Amino acid sequence: MAKPASGRSHGKRREPEINLLPIMNLFCMIIPFLLLSASFLEMSVIEMTLPERIGTTGTDITNLARSEERQLQPEVIMTGERMFLRTVFGTKPVCNVIREERDGKPVNSYDMQALTKALEEFGGKLDREFPTIPVRMVTILVEDDVRYDNIVMVIDVCAEHGFDRPGLQVETYEVIQGRLDSLFPGGD
Repeated sequence: MAKPASGRSHGKRREPEINLLPIMNLFCMIIPFLLLSASFLEMSVIEMTLPERIGTTGTDITNLARSEERQLQPEVIMTGERMFLRTVFGTKPVCNVIREERDGKPVNSYDMQALTKALEEFGGKLDREFPTIPVRMVTILVEDDVRYDNIVMVIDVCAEHGFDRPGLQVETYEVIQGRLDSLFPGGD
């Protein structure tokens, strides 16, 4: 007697092949688009030192040399209206704020050529009057609303003139105005 059919076939069943061509085409289109739209970040590091108050507490030669350098270090003062250079030889205005259009918006900027000229004059006087004291520190005193790119440009200009150890001090308008009023009692 014959056996009834079990419903199973005795031949090997074939799995359907997966067609990867459409997904590969999709990736070939997406990857270049993602690479073109990616932005790569380039970071640079600016070494900063904290501005230190002038004082001769030590009798060590190294402390004395550092104290002399601190006394001679220049200070770039950036306000919303002007830039000043304060040195051991006095304080002088460097430039007024320049209003520029950037990306359709008015922004403040400063004349870096005027700062270059002022630092060259200061460096020349410093070399003539204090040739044995190396001065590399500079303090940049800014109002709290001065644009970051302006501060970086000032740091770069100072570094070009040998003041490559900047210290940044951010103050309010009132504090800086009080300091400038003490430097220019009769007004500027």
